[in-house]
Amino acid sequence: LLQEEARLKTLASTSTLCTDSSLSLSSGPTSGYNSSNTATYTASNFSSQEGQCNYQHTECRGKGCYHSFIRFRWTGGSSGEFKIQPPLPSSGTSCRFTHGLTISVNSSSTKGYQDLSKHILANATTEVMAACSQNLRNLYTCQAAAGWKYQCTEKEVQVYYKAFPSATRHGFLGAGVIERPLPFVWGLVRDPGKRHLYDSSINKAQIHKKVTSHIHLVYIVTDTSLCYLKQPRDFCCITAEAKEENLSVLAFQSVYDASMPQPCKEAVRGEILASAWILEPDIVNGREITRVIYMAQVDLGAPAIPARLLSSVAKQQPLVIAQLAHLLTA
Repeated sequence: LLQEEARLKTLASTSTLCTDSSLSLSSGPTSGYNSSNTATYTASNFSSQEGQCNYQHTECRGKGCYHSFIRFRWTGGSSGEFKIQPPLPSSGTSCRFTHGLTISVNSSSTKGYQDLSKHILANATTEVMAACSQNLRNLYTCQAAAGWKYQCTEKEVQVYYKAFPSATRHGFLGAGVIERPLPFVWGLVRDPGKRHLYDSSINKAQIHKKVTSHIHLVYIVTDTSLCYLKQPRDFCCITAEAKEENLSVLAFQSVYDASMPQPCKEAVRGEILASAWILEPDIVNGREITRVIYMAQVDLGAPAIPARLLSSVAKQQPLVIAQLAHLLTA
């Protein structure tokens, strides 16, 4: 740990991450992100044999950085449960800026990605279940909890928004019904290459690597002009599919993999927090339908969306449900 600490301090001293000049500088390859308001965690050691992964926490203190390690220990089994051990002591005094969440695993370890996907699925479904107070039907009746606030119902989609202390972080959630059987809806949702067909904010969404048939590394470039931001945002994420009783779940979250595109000047590297599609089959008046919940939590990096325009932007992501319904029923 001490050797790693010394190496990281050397990297930090030459990195543009820690600077007073701008909060929107591109991050270096050590983080892979350009988010300016969140902590950085890098799984510098993910061992499926030892059943643990170490997350490196980097915070900027003025013009310098300090590093500590938070260890998430795998408790075994398939539940994806983690126990958090306290970070090592740090000599830092006050927090200036922090940066995006980076999860990194050995790209040659399929088992590592499988364990990580369980954790991401657990995070995303836990957030959705907290939002609906453990009853998904609440979200179809304008009821939400855990910081999620009902905004409006538009195009038969219930729209919710979650505010964060950081002005660049946002939570978007929608709940709606698509009058098509679940396999038709699931076929489009699980394929990132078809996302642009129903989401006008997507410039590019492509599978970078198929880890397994249910776990993919995906690279996304978004057009943020709809959010009144000039620079596009790009994201490197991992997607994981699961069946939970009668639910079909696609969870996704930012990940760092050395083989994926590095941050570039043309786009701001954003961060996807725990996010998910949750699809549930139902029958209404003898017809098969699909109940759809879509949650996207993101850190778009600096500059932030102007506060006066936030109420308009808050509707755009949840309404991809309506656009998906239109595509399937046209």
